[in-house]
Amino acid sequence: MANPKTPITELDFERIKDQFKVYLQTQTQFKDYNFEGSNLSALLDVLAFNSYNNNFYTNMALNEMFLDSAVLKNSIVSHAKELNYIPRSRKSAKAIVNLRIEDTVTPDSTISIPRYFSLSANYQGESYNFVTDQSYTARRTSPGVFEVQNVEMFEGEMLTSFQREGFIVDADGVLRVFLTNNEVDTDSIVVFVDAEATDDANVFQRANTIYGVKPDDKVFYLEPYLDEKYSIYFGKNQFGLQPQEFEDVRVRYRICSGEEPNGADTFGQTFIGENGTVSATVVSAAVGGQERESMESIRYFAPKALQVQERAVTTKDYEILLQQAFPEITAVSAYGGEQLDPPQFGRVAISVFLNDNTRIISSTLSNSYLAYLKERAPLGIEPIFKQTEFVYADMEVSVNYSKKNTEKSASDLELLVRNAIQKYSDDNLESFDKTLRSSKLSGIIDTLDVGILSNEIHAVPIIEYSPPLNFNTNPTFKFECGLIRPYAYKAANGFANYKPAIKSSPFDIDGLCVFLQDDGNGNIMIITDDVTNPQIINPAAGTVDYIKGEVKLTNFKIEAFTGSAIKITAKTIENDIKAPQGRVFILRDTDIKIVMDLDESGGRATATQAAASTSNTLTSTGSGSAY
Repeated sequence: MANPKTPITELDFERIKDQFKVYLQTQTQFKDYNFEGSNLSALLDVLAFNSYNNNFYTNMALNEMFLDSAVLKNSIVSHAKELNYIPRSRKSAKAIVNLRIEDTVTPDSTISIPRYFSLSANYQGESYNFVTDQSYTARRTSPGVFEVQNVEMFEGEMLTSFQREGFIVDADGVLRVFLTNNEVDTDSIVVFVDAEATDDANVFQRANTIYGVKPDDKVFYLEPYLDEKYSIYFGKNQFGLQPQEFEDVRVRYRICSGEEPNGADTFGQTFIGENGTVSATVVSAAVGGQERESMESIRYFAPKALQVQERAVTTKDYEILLQQAFPEITAVSAYGGEQLDPPQFGRVAISVFLNDNTRIISSTLSNSYLAYLKERAPLGIEPIFKQTEFVYADMEVSVNYSKKNTEKSASDLELLVRNAIQKYSDDNLESFDKTLRSSKLSGIIDTLDVGILSNEIHAVPIIEYSPPLNFNTNPTFKFECGLIRPYAYKAANGFANYKPAIKSSPFDIDGLCVFLQDDGNGNIMIITDDVTNPQIINPAAGTVDYIKGEVKLTNFKIEAFTGSAIKITAKTIENDIKAPQGRVFILRDTDIKIVMDLDESGGRATATQAAASTSNTLTSTGSGSAY
């Protein structure tokens, strides 16, 4: 069919057939044929179907040749392997427990808890097995009682000791061991060469790079294989010792249930030896269990892993390495220690935000993050962990609506608005270095229903502070944006019309209920929380820098405060609110006030309508809603 005008990349069966018809109709020998009613139509069906299959196969095959367009996981993994990227396996959930052993027979002062000692845990109607990955020593604390603290237990089942795996020797003489189970936690793999079931001496350790590896080092390497499985290979006596063909290679590893056991905190009793009964007290419930890495995650991180190459040099390197190695981390903020207050030169501050919205990161997790980074950080640079801080927004949304265009009530519209704000927070905030774009949120609200005519958003940032009671502190709050500086406060004018840049929620000092407020001259005052006659009890409790948006308090000592924290709000110059460095931006429903304005008659809603429209509204109490 030598017609250069006929497309050859069509993927629709009917259009391919139509192209054949158009071509044949241009030939004199087929000029008068009825292609719809003749036997030639069946032949065209065969030709079109064959062309359709070839075109589709070619298109899909070409797609699989590139990481960006591949749709099969095996193809994506293959491309990732070329970038020296190992897709994450399932990860075991880890619990921290204290063990108590009751044994009245053993005369020794200690009892050894062996490696792979197991306990069972019941969680959400399922039973899970947890094992140790090292041995522990329990010491006698009282007659017949032995105890050991902070034992790490990993969910999963250890395969039969020294499980023999299939292996082959390829054409280059490289021995490869293929793991047959795709539920393996690759962090648990231990390789033994030419070792008996009771011999742990000839152990090969996993190496992630060839840097610094000598020809006789006992190391193995891991790489992804087909169908979410992995294979093990050795250094061919160049980048590690290569086992001989006649030597027995055995592998021990843990298979796990992924994220299902996360939260398990009830462990049953078991026995150790012939006489010891073991019970566990949970220090930290099981966390960190994860499923295998998704295709989109591999597609995103594989090119970045090539850039980082297991080395943390820039702050972005620290962020990529942590997110790649610890799947429970949603976002990371890394910045130089010189930006801390006071500066800590030679350090890198790390804050993380977990996917379960955990506010306080346990020392166990933070230590594991730091230990991972220290092996990859440059000499002389120390990563330090900084608990994640948050910034919120005190928001008032005025919604102008009309009943002529919608059948929804004011309370229905309010619920739509509230849900839209929460979705905006989920999709656009809840991470580091995020900005609340008021105009974008306002546009989303306008499109929720035809009854909404317009809306206006007024938001100010909130930083919360939970100080120790009856203890002097010198906290600093950085909003990192310009503040609207008010006119200087004058006692003669009073507080009635004064609009401060900084204000706090109430707290107690010396038996008085007070709050913080700036005076327009760069000072922070402490004022009694009295609506009719507020009094200044401390005119210089701290300072405020209106240009930098920084508040510093000195010798700040309080007796009590309401709720979980004191709220510090600031009136910023910009309508958009950007999260300060190292803080995660979250919009909370309790900080949002929605006012529904009925525009049907040109006035506000009646008292009954207003009560209905605000029946579900939650607002900040006291002085927390500052403006």
